[in-house]
Formats: sequence, structure tokens, C-alpha cells
Amino acid sequence: MEAAPFDHAAALNACARGDEAAFHQLYDYEAPHMLALCQRLVPASAENLLHDTFALLWRNADQYDAVMGPARPWIYNVLRHVANSYRMRQNAVPPLSAPALPPASAIRGHLAQLADNGDPFAYEAIAHAYLHGADYPRLSVWMRQDAALLKKKVRQALEELSA
Repeated sequence: MEAAPFDHAAALNACARGDEAAFHQLYDYEAPHMLALCQRLVPASAENLLHDTFALLWRNADQYDAVMGPARPWIYNVLRHVANSYRMRQNAVPPLSAPALPPASAIRGHLAQLADNGDPFAYEAIAHAYLHGADYPRLSVWMRQDAALLKKKVRQALEELSA
């Protein structure tokens, strides 16, 4: 018997209404995954990053709009925004070459589908954006590609995944 998927949107909507139990459920469900990402994005302050992200989610849950897309990516976008803020405050210089990506066999979900069946170029760009918080200018340096071409390939790959 498969467990019902967690409803991130419902949890955010409940948080927006001040439902602390929903916040705790969201935390219990998502915090372990988010902490793993925090440890990759800002290793020296992973726990603080997680704390600040959840505090921001609690305060701004009412800003989530389902029209913009699913709730879970929105949550992780908040995490990446907070991580980028941490790095800027720490004056962290991004590496000149791309950090290593985990093997494709360790990837799950839509990203795994892209790694297995899609464009490996787009997979690499999306994985670096997700795992390392890289934006298009950083990706263009790491992948030695034009940022506009990168953006086009990534959008095409994401559209194919959503189809």
C-alpha cells in the first residue's frame, strides 16, 4: 500500500491561516530533504539556513499562489533565495569550475527522468541550479556555454518534462 503524497499546497495554505500543526507537519515531512540541500548550498550554516527558511515560509505562506506552480518547488525556491542571501553576506566566492554532481543513479523524480531520457546538457544545468544555486551567468561559466543558449535548452527540457 502506497502512502498518500504530502499536500504541500494545503500545508502552506493552512500555515497562512496560522495553523501551527500544519507547519509542524510540513517541517517533519520536508526538513530532512531540505537540510541535505542546505548542507550542499551553505555547509557551514546548514542548520541556520534551514531555520531561517522555515521562519520565512511561516511568515510568508500567504504569498504562495497555486497559479504560479506547485508548492514544493516554491518552497525550495525560498530555500535557494535564503541560501543566496547567506552566500552574499558571507562574501563567498563561487568556484570557477562546477562542483561535482551526484551520479545519475542517485537522482529521483523528474530530474532523474531528464538524466535518463532527456538532454544531458539540460540535466547538468538544472542539477547545478538546484544543487548549487547556480544562476545562468554562473552556469555559462561552468559549462562554457552562452547563457541565452543555456536558458533556451533548459526551458525546452522543462517543457518536455511537464508535457
